[in-house]
Amino acid sequence: MSTIDLLPNVTSFSIGVILMALSSVFAVIHRALERYRDPLREVPGPFLARWTSLWLAYQVRMGRRYLVVDALHKKYGPIVRIAPNHVSVAHKDAINVVYGQGSRALDKSPYYHAFVSDKASIFSTVDRQEHAQKRRLVSQGFSYKSLMSVTPLLHANLYHFVEKIDEISQRPGSIDVLQWFNFLAFDILSDLAFGEPIGMVTNESDVVTVMCADGKVKEENAISLVDEREHLAAVVGIHPWFKTLSKFIPDPFFIRGHKSSTGLVDLARRRVTKRLESGSYREDILNKLIETRVEESGALTPEQVTELIAETVTLLIAGSDTTSNSITAIIHLVLTHPRVHEKLLQHLRDAVPDSQVPKHEDVKDIPYLTAVIEEGLRYYATTAIGLHRSVPRDGVLCLGKFFPEGTEMSVPAYTIQHDRTIWGDPENFRPERWLEEKDLGRYLLTFGKGPRQCLGRNLAYIEMQLVIATMLLRYDLKLESDNLETTEGFMHKPLRMIVEVKRKELAC
Repeated sequence: MSTIDLLPNVTSFSIGVILMALSSVFAVIHRALERYRDPLREVPGPFLARWTSLWLAYQVRMGRRYLVVDALHKKYGPIVRIAPNHVSVAHKDAINVVYGQGSRALDKSPYYHAFVSDKASIFSTVDRQEHAQKRRLVSQGFSYKSLMSVTPLLHANLYHFVEKIDEISQRPGSIDVLQWFNFLAFDILSDLAFGEPIGMVTNESDVVTVMCADGKVKEENAISLVDEREHLAAVVGIHPWFKTLSKFIPDPFFIRGHKSSTGLVDLARRRVTKRLESGSYREDILNKLIETRVEESGALTPEQVTELIAETVTLLIAGSDTTSNSITAIIHLVLTHPRVHEKLLQHLRDAVPDSQVPKHEDVKDIPYLTAVIEEGLRYYATTAIGLHRSVPRDGVLCLGKFFPEGTEMSVPAYTIQHDRTIWGDPENFRPERWLEEKDLGRYLLTFGKGPRQCLGRNLAYIEMQLVIATMLLRYDLKLESDNLETTEGFMHKPLRMIVEVKRKELAC
């Protein structure tokens, strides 16, 4: 039996994991009684994963799910059982089955209930009709055409960020640029979602004021709210019992996680309420979300305001966390690959006027920059896990094997994006592959696939292009370490990236 199959010594468990183990006893007994009727009994995987969802929840809690699942596929093959009712399928032909379009598309599984706070958002809703309605209301604000109308807001935030980094570059020592990319991403998203930047870049801090449901205000660390809330949801979503049970567990991980969920809603409530009370008009994403609802009902109802808050929470989390993590990882990869660094710099210098902060029109059509971004997303895998789906009525056939209704399935992004049969040399960071072969995007799972893929993809690419180009053109960046330490909550994220930042001398 491999070490992956074993849980650590009981003394290393937190109180929460011990109590969750007790919650799994009845499920284990039930599975024992159903053993010989188990439709997944022939699917290989860890012994404990066959009997209890606690095995997978523990891997998520320890921030290593994507690595453990990848190791399992290397050991057992393309189809692996990672929970009593969950099958991970690491094969390129499974992508269109699990994340396909049309009437046979698999719905999101109950896993996503863990991401619901006050009300389900476009990300967390499971019901197909409800999702279609939300997508109709939300998608307009994220179309490329709509985003073009808000690029002045993006540029304004980038200019302010550059002023701050210019100032910091004159100070001695190094900085954690991950933190600063978080500040910038939060300011951009809050500007688009609430009508003004949240002020992190200005304040050099993620401390924000939030409004509780009772109207009281207090201060919170916004980045910690996102990290803790997403990690909690990724753990408790593994089994339907875990979300309720975790509220009664005296473990700091669960206590902080639930407080963070409330804190993010409180943050969005304060900002949305302030915007609505001001009565101001502004061409941004929140305005488009408001307009689409007002067109239907004539005026915002209390329920629609709650919906707006839920959607802005999702926008803040998905837009800030994914983008800042990706920018950090991509810049780290570029700096640790001198050939790519020099080649990209030359393309950027040819496209961007000397000494200027780039605008979207300067960088949007640089093929090599796009290739670097896509190769960075592939190699690093910001979304590294397999996103959960539920097999519909009548079951589904995948890789020649039948899976019955209700089975959870996922395609692990990290494993697919490091599959030799697709990439040839997956451990090499080689942007040129994206210029040599035009159809590789179908294997890139960073933003999901199918009818539930992320609406924020266009915005993320615009931000990545602008920030990466700005940082590489304007500054000399010296890494403290060539090793980028990471962990995983829901997203795969760097822990830090310490860099000495110095302003480059202007060309004569």
